[in-house]
Amino acid sequence: MGETALQRETLLRASKLIKRFGDFTAIDEVNLVLQRGEIHAILGENGAGKSTLMKMLYGVYVPDGGALEMQGKPVTLHPPSRARSQGVGMVFQDFRLVPALTVLENIALSIDRAGFLLNKTKLAQQIADISERYGIAVNPHAYVWELDLGQQQRVEILKALVQGETKLIIFDEPTSVLTPHEVDAFLAMLQRLRADGYGVLLITHKIREVLACADTVTVLRNGKLVYRTSRDQEMTEEMLVSQMIGSAELPRAPERNQVVLVDEVAALEVEQLSINNDHDVTLLTGLNLTIRPGELVGVAGISGNGQKELLETLYGLRKVKSGSIRVAGADVTAGSVATRMERGVVYVTEDPIHESVVPGLSILEHMVLSGMEMSKKGLDVDWSDVRQRFDSLDVVRTLRVAQADRLVETLSGGNVQRMVLARAITRVPKLLLIAYPSRGLDIATTRATQKLLLGLREMGTAILLISEDLTELFEISDRIVVLSNHSLYGPYDPADTDPYQMGHIMLEGDEQA
Repeated sequence: MGETALQRETLLRASKLIKRFGDFTAIDEVNLVLQRGEIHAILGENGAGKSTLMKMLYGVYVPDGGALEMQGKPVTLHPPSRARSQGVGMVFQDFRLVPALTVLENIALSIDRAGFLLNKTKLAQQIADISERYGIAVNPHAYVWELDLGQQQRVEILKALVQGETKLIIFDEPTSVLTPHEVDAFLAMLQRLRADGYGVLLITHKIREVLACADTVTVLRNGKLVYRTSRDQEMTEEMLVSQMIGSAELPRAPERNQVVLVDEVAALEVEQLSINNDHDVTLLTGLNLTIRPGELVGVAGISGNGQKELLETLYGLRKVKSGSIRVAGADVTAGSVATRMERGVVYVTEDPIHESVVPGLSILEHMVLSGMEMSKKGLDVDWSDVRQRFDSLDVVRTLRVAQADRLVETLSGGNVQRMVLARAITRVPKLLLIAYPSRGLDIATTRATQKLLLGLREMGTAILLISEDLTELFEISDRIVVLSNHSLYGPYDPADTDPYQMGHIMLEGDEQA
């Protein structure tokens, strides 16, 4: 078969797919076609049905209606092992990795044909060859718990590529865990996959990345296919965003009003703080930082430079090596998480799917666990009253949090993020430690989240915000600090610097500091 014919071969055809969860229709008669050597982007706001559609194609969910074909033949893709045997691979937003095992061992577990005869030396060489070809190098002998999120994603990609049958790879919000320079490398990898004849389904909400690589774009809204276009037709950022949100009026960056800082007692004071990593080796040293009530300080830095460890230490999850931490004037250096919570500290982790979700509990139960007011009904909880309180919360409506009775483990990453943000904002913290609030969120929810954070700031909340999005930091931060070379540089006034200078400091540090 010639290259042209190969490129035009239809790998996948989905016809009028339907998926229901009880009375809720998540996917409503959606059609989809993927060619070999094509990058097909699936756009939509959080809750539009993107992840549900992809989980049907990977065999996680059984369709309630419609038909599936692979290379012209009717197929059943459930369960995932059958989907993999048909050539479908998937890189989930919430990674399916065993932290206590090495990269090599995790990949070995994913190989359906491995059995007991797996040749680890041969597999290590295969990993090395694929890593070199697609620019996704990772140490096969490293333990997964040692890897940052970007490196863990590489392991998931390798798991799909080592399967010899793979023809089609699904990526679920792949760049939500990547830094800007990692995104460029990821897009280059997609181009290489396309050139090698793979079909790629790319679930995302980041329009600029779609414009940079996609051949075809399908837009979902409320479970329905509402728009489709391709590279040989007109395809603009404004057009795609308006189709996603169902309005020609595009979300704008929120206005950051001036806050008068009158409280003399700092919400957070960090002096000469040093922190060790998980191997008891110094990761950050000599950190000094002060945040006053009503001030939002952004933290920039390349992924893995100590962002997670810094927030864990400030919240009391990690011991201080040396230095001091004061919250609202009180020394909490050796204090517990409970001590900090009593003083109004709230923490939003960078990985809410794994660190903020209790399997088997609903959204409403998660809200109650975090301190949402509840009424009693005899010896039980008056859940009807709690649900009414939940539905009446402005933050729930603003962030469009999913229905109260939805089990959280069934939600997409973006919908989990909405719930976690709603929990944090509802508590009106005195000090909010928050990592990557916009990760996994569509543009409308991102703007709503930023507006809510600025609203907390105007109410007197002190906010320490970690983000890989420099545009976001410049738009909503009063001051910006940078984690680089084991140190904390700054603070810098966003009005007196620019993203280019900030990027240089992220890579090289600040010689004038």
